[in-house]
Amino acid sequence: MSENKKYSLKVIIIGEPAVGKTSLVKKFVSGQFSKDYRSSIGTNIFTKQIDLKKDSKASIQLWDIAGQERWVKMRHVYYRGAKGVIIVGDLTRKNTFDQIEEFWIPDIKQYCSKAPIILLANKNDLKKELNEKDISLLSERINSTSVLLTSAKTGENVEKAFKLISEHAVEIFR
Repeated sequence: MSENKKYSLKVIIIGEPAVGKTSLVKKFVSGQFSKDYRSSIGTNIFTKQIDLKKDSKASIQLWDIAGQERWVKMRHVYYRGAKGVIIVGDLTRKNTFDQIEEFWIPDIKQYCSKAPIILLANKNDLKKELNEKDISLLSERINSTSVLLTSAKTGENVEKAFKLISEHAVEIFR
């Protein structure tokens, strides 16, 4: 008989402004979606208990980090102790994916290189500027452990994304 294991995980959610980071987190934590956009200031922290594989559970701390450039000097402080990284791009704006490779990945490599990365291509319910092949190639270049098309509005792959990053983190950091 296996004993229930409990993990405490810090996961950071990063990406350009207005890609849907906060909407994804709120959909996951509360099941709610809001059309109102309010930019994050610094970071917002949410917590949720989830069930993982093999009778284990995790308390996942989600650090929703502001994407605006004015927060660039503070971000590395928020990265400290991260066991997983979710990078979000907006399928309706190709430049948000360009920034992942040009800015966000070098930042992550510098401050939390051991943490697994999941790439989320958000707003899959809207007209896209990128196709799945472009996203898949980016995923390979940035060495993400998984890539998912998501929609905070419809809930598509939202639960799956947070569960996957938690399971990847547990595999690496147990």
